[in-house]
Amino acid sequence: MNEATPLQTPKSANRVWVVVKRILAAIVILIATIGLALSVAGLVGVWVARGSARDTVTALSTALNGTLAAVDQALARVGARADQGRQALARVNNAASKLGDRIEEGSPALNALASAVRDDLAPKIADTRAQAATLRDGVVSVNAMLETLNRIPFIAVPTLTDKLSTVSERVEAAQSDTQELRAAITEARAGASANLVAAVTARTIAIDNGLAQIQAAMGKQQATLAQRQQQVSDLSDTLLRAINLLVLLLTVLFLVFAAGQVLLIYVCWQYIRAGRFPSLRVARG
Repeated sequence: MNEATPLQTPKSANRVWVVVKRILAAIVILIATIGLALSVAGLVGVWVARGSARDTVTALSTALNGTLAAVDQALARVGARADQGRQALARVNNAASKLGDRIEEGSPALNALASAVRDDLAPKIADTRAQAATLRDGVVSVNAMLETLNRIPFIAVPTLTDKLSTVSERVEAAQSDTQELRAAITEARAGASANLVAAVTARTIAIDNGLAQIQAAMGKQQATLAQRQQQVSDLSDTLLRAINLLVLLLTVLFLVFAAGQVLLIYVCWQYIRAGRFPSLRVARG
């Protein structure tokens, strides 16, 4: 029988160890290949996500600026209608000034006053009320969009103030005073009013004060809206730049990681082929 000599045993052990190391190198190649595939997938995913993120930011900015522009137009319309209402009030006061001390039923001056209130002032107030309702809906929409935007970390764009909501209340008060004015004129035409001129003056002053407050509020809020539009545009530009910077950093990270995996695969493959790791030193001339 042949017995293993002491020299054969270390050689067999060395062969087993070489095989084990090559198997380990193959396992490292497999893991590195998976890492390389993940790096490529991550790189592709980052650029796909970049397009989606940019589209989302652009769409939100466009929608928000569009809504702000619509609110700005509504502000202008409410201000214009309030100005027209004040002009109609001036004509009502002019008609009231022509009333005498004694108001007779069927008086031309009284009929002219009634016509000025019914056909001129009342439609202007009603139109202002409709525009104020549109403005209120626009403000609610803008604030909802701003609150959604503010949920993003480190973003805080102030919402529109409640002062715009009070516009509808002032218009409602003006419409109520207009209805009372029409009722007072109706009583005068029926001979049941003793001091119509004083009643007309008191109500037109109240209506005019309300419309003047609306005009002042519109002017201030238009400046605020312009500021919000600029803030949204600046924020959109900042977010787009941040997205680009983040994508570039992740791209570099994935490329470096992928390069490392390729190098690891190369080194392990050379070990499997030659039984030793290749030299990575740069030759000096």
